[in-house]
Amino acid sequence: MTITESSRTLFDRDGIVFPIPVLPPEKTAEYRTCFAEMEKVAGQPLARVGHPARHFAWAYRLATEPAVLDAVEEVLGPDLLLAGSLVLCKYPRDPAFVSWHQDNYYSNLHLTPSLSAWIALGDSTVENGCMQVVPGSHHVGVLPHEEKGNVNNLLKLGQEIQVEVNEADAVDVVLREGEMSLHHSAIIHGSRPNRSDTQRLGFIVRFVTSAYNLVSQQTPFILARGRAGSATLHLAPAPSERPLAEAWVAYDRAAE
Repeated sequence: MTITESSRTLFDRDGIVFPIPVLPPEKTAEYRTCFAEMEKVAGQPLARVGHPARHFAWAYRLATEPAVLDAVEEVLGPDLLLAGSLVLCKYPRDPAFVSWHQDNYYSNLHLTPSLSAWIALGDSTVENGCMQVVPGSHHVGVLPHEEKGNVNNLLKLGQEIQVEVNEADAVDVVLREGEMSLHHSAIIHGSRPNRSDTQRLGFIVRFVTSAYNLVSQQTPFILARGRAGSATLHLAPAPSERPLAEAWVAYDRAAE
């Protein structure tokens, strides 16, 4: 579907819009191959890769695909910045999960117009642990969380919301490969383990507007479309095209 005024209304009301087709099959396959090559370079499975669009040219290209930016622009407007990105891969029969949480608890995204795009690089189904959301829960503000550090939790610190979530209210965000969802930074969401024999591969991009006025924010933003706006923002250039092995070494060094 294409974002329309009614879809913007849905986003404001429910905190999520899906499914939105953004990638044709050949491009989806190309990006899947890029991730597989990165696994080979790393020499290990990669369940979680933090902000790949900051370090890898292929990931930046995916984050700024015209169809992705067009849909985001319909919600946030013409000036778009990348505040972060993330690859989450659930391997077949893996116990990895994502606890119920809100993105704005640890990201400061509540201080600016923002959203997260969840791009499916393979079918994301109930069986392989698709994202689940509680529609309308973004209206309650920032809720208390506890950092539990569960080894199977794909969230870096194991953040888990400290309110009772009625799972009967949750909606399964089922996506076909090449589709994406847009969700509000305050919506309560999570996902279950992969119970299937297929991989679930998702690419998440956090977008903010140039109204993001955080002088103390040290994480660099990358201009995706339009103007950067505030001169106080720490901007970084798009990653350069270079051999994947070289980019991985730089990424690994930065992570350390």
